[in-house]
Amino acid sequence: GILEECDEAFLSCLKSQQPQTSSIAKQQLNQQIDETKQKLRKSFFSSPTAAKPTPIEEFNFECYIHFRVFNEVLVKQNVIFPPFQKEFESVVGNRLLQLAFVQQHQPLLLPSPKMSDSTTTPLTTSLQNALDTTDAIATLLQSKGFTTSWERSIPPDDDMEDFTSTTANNKPSADNFSVSSDLPYSLALNGDITLNSQLLLQELGYRLYPSVGRWLVREGVTRCFAAPSSSSSSGGGDGDGGNKIVLQIDDYYMDTGYSSNPDLFEVKQVLLNIVIQRD
Repeated sequence: GILEECDEAFLSCLKSQQPQTSSIAKQQLNQQIDETKQKLRKSFFSSPTAAKPTPIEEFNFECYIHFRVFNEVLVKQNVIFPPFQKEFESVVGNRLLQLAFVQQHQPLLLPSPKMSDSTTTPLTTSLQNALDTTDAIATLLQSKGFTTSWERSIPPDDDMEDFTSTTANNKPSADNFSVSSDLPYSLALNGDITLNSQLLLQELGYRLYPSVGRWLVREGVTRCFAAPSSSSSSGGGDGDGGNKIVLQIDDYYMDTGYSSNPDLFEVKQVLLNIVIQRD
């Protein structure tokens, strides 16, 4: 399952980031997770009603416990967070995409990459592949029950043309000052089942939390710009005729009820703000 993949990725990245330090063993991690479950279960499910937690609530609790333990280990071992986070999210994103490929009984999860022709540049093709991949990942999340619905913004044609406009040497045209090196778009994920655990962990000041949608989008979109001969990474690729691509994804929490009363604010949506940047 997803949390097992997260556990494995956490241990491998911890060892990778601190090769000179005695790393925590899988048995130790599992023991700490079990102890934390027993300690926090009652307070997590404290409610006036004694109804049995739903499977979604149970999964949310499991996410909260696993990632709380991850963060506690990172703090205790003084791990430098940014490089750890980058490696962890890339490894988990890659593993979850591979897991989805194996489990998919229909056509492949990600759309077949479109090939460039004489009328399009490699960057234009990669950009369209990235948008199609974003849609495919969002559809996967909904089909697996991680979200209830989704919606992606459509970048204006002019913005896409400006972003992909290049000269023969793949540099922005010198006589076109409107050419943009950034292309932003957004993906709204409604009813994310890990939403409560994400919010609780961040309220406690922890920076590693279960943002499955962001991990998958980052990994999938990055692959669209990676050179065929190189492996994918979380940062970007340079497989489009010399264009160095960097991907920036930030998540925001939205109340789709749009109440003007702050006391009635209730997060219902994770909004991924995605920016494809050309260096």
